[in-house]
Amino acid sequence: MARKYPASPAGEFYQAITLIWKSYVDAVSLASGTRTFDAEMESLLEGVVAKAEAQRTRPDKSKQNEVEALYFLGSAAGARARASFFQNRAIPAAKLARTAQDYFDELLKLDPNYWDGYYAPGNIYYAVGLVTDTPVGKVATTVVGQKSLPTGDLARGLSYLKTAAEKSEVTSVDAKLALLQSYTLNEGRFEEALVIARELQAKYPANQTFARYLLKIYSGLKDRAKLTQTAQQILAAVKEGKPNFGTFVKAEAERYLAEAGKL
Repeated sequence: MARKYPASPAGEFYQAITLIWKSYVDAVSLASGTRTFDAEMESLLEGVVAKAEAQRTRPDKSKQNEVEALYFLGSAAGARARASFFQNRAIPAAKLARTAQDYFDELLKLDPNYWDGYYAPGNIYYAVGLVTDTPVGKVATTVVGQKSLPTGDLARGLSYLKTAAEKSEVTSVDAKLALLQSYTLNEGRFEEALVIARELQAKYPANQTFARYLLKIYSGLKDRAKLTQTAQQILAAVKEGKPNFGTFVKAEAERYLAEAGKL
């Protein structure tokens, strides 16, 4: 994409996103990705911003050009915010997240039917809502200043993610994964999470992520039979040596199998 469309920010952006996911492959969880690709990701995202800003300032730009430029500016800021957060740089992460929200707010005012534009801000509104809706978060908001921080809104975040999951062509699966994580780990909405997990596991049977979420969901539902079955299926995949079904996944499946025996 970058070679074929050198003026577009898309090629560099999706290279950066690929590296983000690549950094998670051997990680215990998405929040503990390796730092191996940070410099390359930052260089790519700088290219995204430069090309998106150039596209936005073109005198002959169309409304679609403007919307696309805002999408990549917001997405790049969001990706940088995530990287800064995992580098324990909280203030830069917060400022970048606010920048991303501002870009996406502007985008959705121009085109509320740009469905891909709901995923990243949905993630931000929800993640920030988890933090700011606590005593410590409220104090931090007061001290640092509301205008310097991203807006937290749990309901709006989930609403945006549902919109992207149902209507987006590019970010639908990512939005479903975000909803799966939120419903399972934070909301206790296990029945809704189960629908998503089953759909994604059927579509990507070799991906251990969805199998591991099913363990958490069946545990939350106290479904002994399904929890036992899922744990045994994962252990069989580990025994077969399937990619990414390694030591950590084995230990997790064994732990849930033992838990199922106590239900």
